Amino acid sequence: MSLQSLLRRWLPESASHPVKTPWATPRVLDRGQVGRPQIALDDQGNALAAWHHRGEEGEGIYICRYHPDGRGWDLVPRRLDSARTQALAPEIAMNCRCELAVIWHEQEGPRARVCARHMLGAEDTWVPYPVHLQDAPGQISCLHTAMDPQGNIQAVWCLGEPGAYQVYTSGYSAEEATWDLQPTPLGGPSPQPLFPQLAVNGTGTGLVVWSTEGAPEGDGLVACHYDPGSRCWSDRPTAVAPGRATHLRLALDVRGNAIVLWVEEGGRGQQQLRASHLDGLRIEWTLVPPLAAGQGIRWPQVGLDGQGRAHAVWRQEAAGRMKLYAKRFHHGHWDAQRTLLVEDLGQSQAHALSTNELGHALVVWLQDQGDQSLVCARRFDGEAWGPRPVLLGAPSHREVQTPAAMLSQGDQIGVIWRQGDPKHGAILTAVGQA
Repeated sequence: MSLQSLLRRWLPESASHPVKTPWATPRVLDRGQVGRPQIALDDQGNALAAWHHRGEEGEGIYICRYHPDGRGWDLVPRRLDSARTQALAPEIAMNCRCELAVIWHEQEGPRARVCARHMLGAEDTWVPYPVHLQDAPGQISCLHTAMDPQGNIQAVWCLGEPGAYQVYTSGYSAEEATWDLQPTPLGGPSPQPLFPQLAVNGTGTGLVVWSTEGAPEGDGLVACHYDPGSRCWSDRPTAVAPGRATHLRLALDVRGNAIVLWVEEGGRGQQQLRASHLDGLRIEWTLVPPLAAGQGIRWPQVGLDGQGRAHAVWRQEAAGRMKLYAKRFHHGHWDAQRTLLVEDLGQSQAHALSTNELGHALVVWLQDQGDQSLVCARRFDGEAWGPRPVLLGAPSHREVQTPAAMLSQGDQIGVIWRQGDPKHGAILTAVGQA
C-alpha cells in the first residue's frame, strides 16, 4: 500500500494529503540504548534536547542544543551527570531568556536521588556539578520541572515505598542562586503511588495537582498553589474534584487560571473525559460537564493560551478504530462538537500537544500501521486546524515512540521522538517555523 493510500485511510478526507512546510530535515542526535527524549524551545528558536543513554562506558543524561543562527544542532551531545548510577527520566525546563535546567532521578539500590543541573545565564555555562535535591529510601514514581521567565525553577516528584508515598517539591531562587535546603512535602502520605502534575506561569505562580485514590481523605483530585511573593506552597491541598482520575493533565495561564483534564472510569468499560477550571481571581474550582464519553478514552492533553482559551486533545475508540479528537475552549465554554484530527491511528500509542500565548496550537502523533512508522503534525492557526497534516521526515520501518512537541511564542516549532527497539534506538528531532 502506498503512503498516499495509507494517509487517505488514516485521516479525514479533507486532510488526506500531507503538505510541505519550512521544516528542517529530521536530525539524528544519538543512537543506542536511549530513553524517552524531551525538548524545549525559546522565543528566538534556540532549542535544548535531553535524554538518557546507557552504553558500555556507563550511562547518563545527555543534552544537545540547537542554534537558529545557522549552526544547527551541536555536532556531539554533552553528558551532564556523573553517570555512576541508574540515571532516569530527564525532564527539562527552558524560559524565554534561553536559561535551561535539567532534572532527573537516579536509583541506587534501595535509595532514590533527585538531581538537578542548570545554566548560569550565559550560553553553555552550566553549574559545575549536579545538585542533589533529595536522597532517601524509596522509588520515584513521577517527576516534573518548570522554569519562569526570571529563571526560578520548580520541581515536583513522588517518592515512597509500598504503603507510604509522598509528593515533594523543591525550588531554585534565581535571585539567591540557591535551591531549597530541604524538599517540601505537599499533602499527606498515600498508600498508593502518586502522579503529581506541575505548571508554572510567567509570573512565577505554581500549581501542583494530583489524584488521592486510596488516601485517608477519600478519592479525588487535590491541588497546592505556590506564591512567588512569599516563596512558599499552600500548607494544605484544596479540593479540585471528587472521584477517581487517570491520565491527569494540567495547564496554567499567566492570569492564574488553570484547567485540569482527566479520564474518569465508569461502569461496563465506559469512561468520561472530565475537566475542572480554576478561576485565578477567586481561587475557586468549577467542575464542567463531561467533554466526551464512551470507550477507549486515552491520553488527554490540555493547553492554555494568554487570552483564556484552551485546547484539549485525546484519543478515543469509535467504530472499531482509534481516532484523535480535539475540542476548543473559548468565550467561556467548550465547543459542543469535537473536531476529528485523525480518522484512524492504527496501532499508534502516542501523541503530543503544545500551545502558545498567541492562541496557536500544534499536535504531533505517531502513525504506526503495518511495517511503516510516520511522524505527523497538524497546527491550529488561531481560527481553525490546518486541513492537511505535515509529514516529518520519511516513512520508516522502525518503531516510533514517545513524541514531544514545543510551540514557542514566536511560532517556532520543535519536535523530538525515539525510534527503534529498546536496545537499538535513535533520537530524532525536527525544527521549523509555523
